Amino acid sequence: MDKRFKVLLTTLILLASFFSVVCGASTSFQFYSERLGETTTIRVALPETYVHSSHYEYPLLLVMDGSTQFNHIAGNIEFLSTFAEIPDMIVVGVSANSRLLNFTHTELEQFAGRSGGAENYTKFVFEELLPKLREDYRIAPHVTVTGHSLSGLYTAYLALNHTDRIQAAISISPSLWWDDFAIVNDLASLTAESAKVRWFASMASEPDEMAEGFNALEAALGELSDGNLTWQLRRFPDESHDSTPLIGNVVGLRSVFRGFNAVLQIEVKSLEQLTKYYAEFAEIADYKLSMSVHQYNVYGLKAAYEGQLAWGVEILEAGTKAFPYSEILWDSLATAYTMNDNRAGALTASEKAVEYATKHDSKYLSEILLQNANLKRDIQ
Repeated sequence: MDKRFKVLLTTLILLASFFSVVCGASTSFQFYSERLGETTTIRVALPETYVHSSHYEYPLLLVMDGSTQFNHIAGNIEFLSTFAEIPDMIVVGVSANSRLLNFTHTELEQFAGRSGGAENYTKFVFEELLPKLREDYRIAPHVTVTGHSLSGLYTAYLALNHTDRIQAAISISPSLWWDDFAIVNDLASLTAESAKVRWFASMASEPDEMAEGFNALEAALGELSDGNLTWQLRRFPDESHDSTPLIGNVVGLRSVFRGFNAVLQIEVKSLEQLTKYYAEFAEIADYKLSMSVHQYNVYGLKAAYEGQLAWGVEILEAGTKAFPYSEILWDSLATAYTMNDNRAGALTASEKAVEYATKHDSKYLSEILLQNANLKRDIQ
């Protein structure tokens, strides 16, 4: 058996063994596609901050192979976004019923009728599924896609052929060998007029055709003329084909959103400086969204604790105006007011935090209640 098809067969077997995985704190539903003529399982994880506003729209991450990759990616996004490393995102896992058909963009003779359906699948995702998601959820016009192995080939296809559909793509151990490395030839079709896309691709310790394809990609990208495709490649030699999605997606997310964190280490910025920073970031990365709960929270608290208390108060106050139902921001504002000896304001903010933490069954409820009790004791 050809080595490249051994890799393909192994991946398909592994995926089949995971079809019974049940997602935790997420919603799933069945979606019938007229284009595909079949029903697909869709998983959705909303940010914990989704209920902190009635209007804020979140960027979207589409996870291919949703049955196997959805849970760990959604968890990593929750962690990284809490510290403003990457944006808060709505995560959607899409379970493809036929990976070989849907994730390959050319048809091979030995797989006639069972390959080459990537363009049709793209129309399903962006013309059928995405409108439904936008109808049900507050989704901003910023889409990132991530995939592994054959679905990594598919996200590479999107990055090189559909810059009109996405703003960022992650390809973990992509099957670039497909059809004698046909995807690498797509680089030649890129033009300087293409929309801005950030693309991250990685390779683990895979040998033979997998490594050969990645080497060919690296060489082709090195010869690419200046354009709107911004790319980064990484190798993870200590990872296998099956283990690499965990680290690959963390590094990939930080790559396609590099520059997102405006306040690294203990540096601080004022609200005015933050506004200017993200106006410039929008031009660089085609990310035109306003600040999220966690950005206001992280930047406000850092400013308060690093000697710019007035900046911190201003940032957190602006945050509570943008997200009036956020227990996180009200609690942090109470902390900043306390540092500023504004006890009355601190208690008022803390009461708001308790109200919304209770309503949202917040994971921070015990800490919020503790600060509230301390403030009441100090005022008495």
